[in-house]
Amino acid sequence: MNVIFSFDSILSAMALTSNLSNYTVEMIIMSTAIVVSGIMMLVLADKVSEFLRKNRMFEVLGLFVLLIVGVMLLTEGGHLAHLSLFGNAIVPMSKTTFYFVIIVLVIVDMVQSKYQKKILKRERIEEGFKS
Repeated sequence: MNVIFSFDSILSAMALTSNLSNYTVEMIIMSTAIVVSGIMMLVLADKVSEFLRKNRMFEVLGLFVLLIVGVMLLTEGGHLAHLSLFGNAIVPMSKTTFYFVIIVLVIVDMVQSKYQKKILKRERIEEGFKS
């Protein structure tokens, strides 16, 4: 999966550069970023999977963030391609809306996590009284 993600990043970086025959500063920076991120994924994969195993709620939060990023990229791409949906021009998602949604998701996750810990603590106390 790491190799596929890195390959996807390489293709994206190549698409962003206007002239592939010249190795410009942008291409060198993007290539370095891809290599560093690939190495970081390999090194930190076990730690991240262990963290997600312990905290399932963050896994769902990450999936929602990916969904919002996907919607943002689709709307920006549709706007740049001058596409329309049901006769309406596609308008890119504003950055303010994007950040607002991310902040709301994080706050909801934090509140839910706190509430879940209280419930688990109460259940443990009740179990102690029963036995």
